[in-house]
Amino acid sequence: MVIVTGATGKTGSVVASRLLEMGEAVRVIGRSAEKLESLRSRGAEIAAGDQGDVTFMRNALDGADALYLLIPPKYDAVDFRRYYNDMGDAAVLAIRAQKVKKVVFLSSLGADRESGTGPVVGLHDVEQKLRRLADVDIVFLRPGYFMENILGNAELIATKGINGGPMRGDVPMTLTATADIGAKAAELLRERSFTSHSVVEITGDRLTNEEITRIIGDSLGIAHLPYIQFSDADALSAFTAMGLSNNVAGSYIELMHGIENGLLGPVVIDSSDLMAPTRFAEFAESVFKPVFESMKQHALA
Repeated sequence: MVIVTGATGKTGSVVASRLLEMGEAVRVIGRSAEKLESLRSRGAEIAAGDQGDVTFMRNALDGADALYLLIPPKYDAVDFRRYYNDMGDAAVLAIRAQKVKKVVFLSSLGADRESGTGPVVGLHDVEQKLRRLADVDIVFLRPGYFMENILGNAELIATKGINGGPMRGDVPMTLTATADIGAKAAELLRERSFTSHSVVEITGDRLTNEEITRIIGDSLGIAHLPYIQFSDADALSAFTAMGLSNNVAGSYIELMHGIENGLLGPVVIDSSDLMAPTRFAEFAESVFKPVFESMKQHALA
């Protein structure tokens, strides 16, 4: 039995779908039973509840020999790092209690750092907790910045005719599509051949925000789409207006500056097959463009 947390999210849904297609016995975990229903209809067992509840997690991991573990986002958290640590503690207790033998944990580039990386510091903390499970085989899956995060800028482009953020436009960052993350995690969980504790980095294109903006502009047919660097104060206001708590918003701004300072680059290079297949130009055309066009049509309706 493979357990998949965050099964209605961007990576977990891919992991669950792929494993079901492979004929694996799968139990999916999420906050909402209703949102998990489509996976139940495809043969998955479902467990709806709070990953921070140790009793729930122990019950959800009953009979598991493998686990895809992620920390679900909580954008209104008063203390983002404490939230990550609480969720990590619950997971470790449940893994130990149910004697789960194989774990793939969704972490991030930069999780080797102890500070300066915003929410990734929380992932660093959870990695350290999991490393205490000496008798559990664990892959720490470290992708780059999610390409899907850039979808949050579609409204800005649609309404203001600009792209922007708190990062400088000329600093490269490593990008990864969530579909590639899910595919790699499913492969690891299907094979279950990993041993001990190891890091697998999933890296895609390395692009600056100016290059990202040009690619988006080309896809949308917008000539000379500009990238504007916002002040931290303006970025904080924009993030909180979207519903993020001050703590979470500030954490994401720190993440952006951590990328600027070179804290979220790849550190493990052992084979070419770690390069994820999705290129950002492909993502812009197949994912970003439909979202943008749907947003424009909705605004005109």
